[in-house]
Amino acid sequence: MFLLDTDFCIDWLRRKEYARKALAVLLPGDVAVSAVTVGELLVGAHCAMAPAREAEKVHAFLRPLPVLAFGPSEAIQFAEIAAWLRQQGQPIGVQDSMIAATAVVHRLAVVTKNVRHFERVRGLKVSNWLAKPPMGI
Repeated sequence: MFLLDTDFCIDWLRRKEYARKALAVLLPGDVAVSAVTVGELLVGAHCAMAPAREAEKVHAFLRPLPVLAFGPSEAIQFAEIAAWLRQQGQPIGVQDSMIAATAVVHRLAVVTKNVRHFERVRGLKVSNWLAKPPMGI
């Protein structure tokens, strides 16, 4: 199973062919999003020229996907990830650390184009479907 990073979701919403094809070949239970990604997508929608229309696009995209909450286990994992990366002098940002923590807790690979940031997280599986799509496309 995979956890979609915000950048992949944005590419799907912007009708990028690789993103559309990738989700078309996967089963509904193969992918999920983090509640953090939901928040990031809706911030973008609310800042758009037509916020209501963009927010509806986001909600339509999310409707069939499981949304994984950011709860106590994710918060503990986030603290470990963020502290370790800070100690290494390589922080990746709060939201990316929260998404990574969600993936680690649920044992999911993060689907992102931002491999450079996410590969810094120990124990996190990272997949770039733009560079290497899932089987079947």
